[in-house]
Amino acid sequence: MDLQAYRRCIGQQLEELELLSSIYCAAGELQLLDAGVVADFNEFLQTESQTPLRSNLEYIIRLSLPAKECVDVRIELPHLYPQLELARISVHTTLLDKIKEQHLKLEIANYLTDQREAEEPYVYQLLSWLQDQIEALILRPTSELERESAEEKPRTAQLERLWIYSHHIKSSMKRQELIRQARQLELSGFSRPGKPGIICIEGEPEQVQEYWRSIKALRWQKISLVRTETCRKRRFENFTEQLFNAADGEEGVINMGQFIKFLEAHGTGYMKSELFGLA
Repeated sequence: MDLQAYRRCIGQQLEELELLSSIYCAAGELQLLDAGVVADFNEFLQTESQTPLRSNLEYIIRLSLPAKECVDVRIELPHLYPQLELARISVHTTLLDKIKEQHLKLEIANYLTDQREAEEPYVYQLLSWLQDQIEALILRPTSELERESAEEKPRTAQLERLWIYSHHIKSSMKRQELIRQARQLELSGFSRPGKPGIICIEGEPEQVQEYWRSIKALRWQKISLVRTETCRKRRFENFTEQLFNAADGEEGVINMGQFIKFLEAHGTGYMKSELFGLA
């Protein structure tokens, strides 16, 4: 993505934060997790820096509910929100039991999915929607949600796996971001830094697509999606970085024997053909 669009996203985030600060202005209603990020964002825009920012804008907004109750909503904004990346939202409250909490989590995920084409900030609209949802959810019997969940369960859950090939992965910041995003989205798989760079990611389809959308927006010399698979179970327990280097150092030539053994150990040996044209 070009730097001008990147700057526009950062500017939109600051403008939205200013609006939210004027709305949630009572003591304790809006809490910045790192106030220094705002200063960094302003400096980035004013100096026309060419270096991407390291920290994300994160804050907590306390929503007031009836009977003097409240819930905390944590918002994390990736640098390319709202144009190419979705806001990350989590709700922290003791007012909902586990079933209602899971239901709300799914509703939030669906709401965010509907914002994929958004170009303008939407956190305020999301908060207004979220407050209505929580108030209604508190009043709903848990048994009603359990019945709805039971009716939906016969559908077989499908997972998705993506294989991604890059010209190279050298930047330490990029390597850390690949791992952070995967763990944030509860995905499994691996990344192989160096030249070439290889990424395998698997999990819930929505989270997998969110990961792909997020990482391809980073600066790459060349990156492509080699294969998309629908699957019923994961091949990897978690997300790790694997070197497979023939020599020490991240820029070492890939040790093909190590790599193929790793693939075969995880039941994905068939990918040696698609990734490298090996029989």
